[in-house]
Amino acid sequence: MNKKDPSWVNPFRVCKENCLSPVESLVSSTLEEWYMAKHPRPCNKEIAFINSLNIRECPFCDSVKIDKNGKRNDGIQRYICHSCGKSFNPLTGTIFDSRKIPMSEWVEFLLHLFEFHSLSTSSRDNRNAETTGIYWLSKVFATLDGCQKDVVLKDKVWLDETFVPVDKKERVAKDGKKLRGISKNLIAIGIATDGKRMYAVVEWASKPSRIRTCALFKDHIKPGSVLVHDGDNSHSKLIKELTLVSEVHSAKETKGLDDKDNPMDKINDVHCLLKRFLREHGGYARADLQGWIDLFWFIWSDPPSRYEKVERFLQMAVSGKKIIRYRDYYATKRR
Repeated sequence: MNKKDPSWVNPFRVCKENCLSPVESLVSSTLEEWYMAKHPRPCNKEIAFINSLNIRECPFCDSVKIDKNGKRNDGIQRYICHSCGKSFNPLTGTIFDSRKIPMSEWVEFLLHLFEFHSLSTSSRDNRNAETTGIYWLSKVFATLDGCQKDVVLKDKVWLDETFVPVDKKERVAKDGKKLRGISKNLIAIGIATDGKRMYAVVEWASKPSRIRTCALFKDHIKPGSVLVHDGDNSHSKLIKELTLVSEVHSAKETKGLDDKDNPMDKINDVHCLLKRFLREHGGYARADLQGWIDLFWFIWSDPPSRYEKVERFLQMAVSGKKIIRYRDYYATKRR
């Protein structure tokens, strides 16, 4: 069954009804009912939400010389720009631009992501092709791009690195044997938390350096804070530049300690959750690793309720100018 073909939802759709056997007709009608239940037309509340968006400028030329210009057949408000002459609606220029599926389906998709479901599981539950889930995920990454830029940790901050393997195709060996320890086969992810907030970034190196660590974290830790770390030399420049109070707990010291007795437990807990999250998406492209880290940050951060997270994400999505066309996305992936 070809999941790139919309007919994958119902394998009998291509057949005429009178050509189906009684049991095929039963299965076909059931699949159609499931599909319609999962892919309803936009409801009045969705249209009301879209029309409630405060549109102040043209998404094409940024001019404020705009006016309402009637409504579409589905009830969504239209606008006209008097500067460039183009028409648009409240979703033009957002990730929902030219959407074919109601925004309501995003609620279930996002809930699955926030609950650490895999894309394949989410696609099956939503009756969507897996390619749709991958495409939607690219929109999630685009929406969350830069979401951590204003994070500033303070008071007592825990900092440590964790590692993920590079793609199998890029792994190197010596004398036919897998490299051991921290090697070119690993990518470092730097994570810091003060217990309330968290900042995570891909360092794109197997071994963090003093210059790289300082550049990545200096704008996200308040000067004069206490930095709890494992004494790695890559933290020294950051400590000096921000005049941080260094509290060192080496790996040798903390090895084998219970969580309640481990002074590095707060950062270890974040590492553990991140590894679990990435395992659920084991086939992720390493090129998208920062997107996955941003998504993990969004899930970890407040608000705690996943339903409130969905609300927050949708507000972010309709407020940003980020268009990703399906054909353009997959054309780029094939290059």
